[in-house]
Amino acid sequence: MLISSFLGMTTDIEAVAQPSDAFAAGKKRADDTAFMLDRVLTEMGIRVGDRDSWPQLQGRASLSGEPYVYLGTVPMATVRKLIDALIYAHSAKRAR
Repeated sequence: MLISSFLGMTTDIEAVAQPSDAFAAGKKRADDTAFMLDRVLTEMGIRVGDRDSWPQLQGRASLSGEPYVYLGTVPMATVRKLIDALIYAHSAKRAR
């Protein structure tokens, strides 16, 4: 073990810490993205955490550190509101 760390090879402790660091970095990026999405939804009048609006929204990461946002189950009325907003934004963009 001492020789391997002297030669610049990864020690067992470092090998275990690297995936943990990747996970933590991925989790932070996912949490930041979830927070920004929460702010956008709030501006649209959609309340995250409300069972009738948008029950769950969480930042998550795989063990390799790949970030993703868990959206949970979204009620149909909220989905329609999002679809209408996206269609409006797309048509406004095309009108320019």
